[in-house]
Amino acid sequence: MRASRRARRIPRATLALALLAIVLTGCKPPSLPDASSPGAQLYVERCGNCHAPYNPHEMTASMWDTQVTMMEVKIQAAGMPPLTSDERESILEYLKHNAGTE
Repeated sequence: MRASRRARRIPRATLALALLAIVLTGCKPPSLPDASSPGAQLYVERCGNCHAPYNPHEMTASMWDTQVTMMEVKIQAAGMPPLTSDERESILEYLKHNAGTE
């Protein structure tokens, strides 16, 4: 019986390598559409200070409107400089242009 249990065990080295691969791929920064555009760079700069920037495809344009408004409250509560109207407009334009449809 013991021999059959050993045969089913995954070697520790294999398990460690598999977990390392999962962690490394899970920590990879998300790729954003038009990542080199000024809007994307501003989005990463301002929003990426507190969290990894979400891919714009994850929400619809109207959802981004709501989300940015909610985050402005959190920015203020954290004592960070508020978005200027130009920053808000640029970030929302980028997010809406690349937003999902569902």
